[in-house]
Amino acid sequence: SLLLATCATGAERSADMAIETGVLEQLGAIGYLAGTQEATEESGVTHYEPRRVADGMNLLTSGHGPVAILMNMDGDVVHEWRAEFEDIFPYHPKRDRAKNPRRNFWRKVVLFPNGDLLVLWELFGLFKLDRDSRLLWAVSEPAHHDLQVTARGEIVHLQAKRKMISGIPEKRAIEDFIVTRDANGQELRRLAMSEVLRNADWLGLRKAFWKRALERSYGLTKRGLFDPFHTNSLWLLSEEEAAGFGHRARAGDALVSMAMLDTIAVIDMVKGVTRWWQQGPFGMQHQPHPTPDGNIILFNNFKTAETSTILTLNPRTRTVVSEYAGTEAEPLHSKRSGRVHVLPNGNVLIVETEGGRALELSAEDHQLVWEFRSPYRTGEDGSLVASLYSLDRVDTSHTRWLSQ
Repeated sequence: SLLLATCATGAERSADMAIETGVLEQLGAIGYLAGTQEATEESGVTHYEPRRVADGMNLLTSGHGPVAILMNMDGDVVHEWRAEFEDIFPYHPKRDRAKNPRRNFWRKVVLFPNGDLLVLWELFGLFKLDRDSRLLWAVSEPAHHDLQVTARGEIVHLQAKRKMISGIPEKRAIEDFIVTRDANGQELRRLAMSEVLRNADWLGLRKAFWKRALERSYGLTKRGLFDPFHTNSLWLLSEEEAAGFGHRARAGDALVSMAMLDTIAVIDMVKGVTRWWQQGPFGMQHQPHPTPDGNIILFNNFKTAETSTILTLNPRTRTVVSEYAGTEAEPLHSKRSGRVHVLPNGNVLIVETEGGRALELSAEDHQLVWEFRSPYRTGEDGSLVASLYSLDRVDTSHTRWLSQ
């Protein structure tokens, strides 16, 4: 396998990464783990209505190991990509910590039509594998949470760095960046969240957040004060998606979520300013995403301390359009992480991360048409269900290589 020169030498990269000593501990304070809930006897696809689901296969990453899994709608595994940390980042200064089971997994992946896979190893780096899991290139840095590949082939992802931030004089805090790279991983440009959110008065949002956190019993510690944004998702808007915000957004802007501000925002990627933002009524939210009808859907982690919901918001009126809380027998809940996306047929695909569950709801009546419960386990005795960090419905145009 070929490790491209864009990654620098192992010694140079180790020196660069040495300054990030506390990033793993600081960002880890919010509690993303390989698994948190006791496993049940149910596993695999437990509900499936073929005529009502959206077509495709499912690509998932999970807290049980450094692997991405492609499975069909019946839950059968059709392909895997796997790579050990030392094979990807042999000179990483934090390689010993990566062996800890609570960190030894991939957070987000993107599949290419030829079977190549772009991988984000949370807080350790980005890399690309071919369909046979051979390394194409790697970049070791504190990338985290989310990434996207644009139509031009550029890679856009989140990154963190400890530094002094204006408005937080006590000590170095975690600055988040939106980083753009070319198709080979070479950095092109970056935006600092403390700069792009300045016109949104992020310090005022931060003050309001900690008041909300106390009133709503978020259960955060003082360490969170120095992770002021905790940006956890990004999505580059298409022309049609930007139209849903009226004059406040345009194609190419980034829709982002900051859990430690209870805020979602639209960032102008060219001018480096915030064009639209909203704080609440959601809390510790993840993955806001535009819907075909011009609204925003997101995973609202904190409805109460024990319940989460899927919220649909009107970005023009800033009001709640609809809310899904699960069923009385099984309310939706993931204290940390979670994903939601509207599928091409209008169905809604939800990932309940901590419960290791994914469910697809019908567009017309929000009834369950497909459900997957992870069979993967973690914990010292294998008693915990592995956190399901991502599960994406993959179009068949991205799986034709399977037959080659």
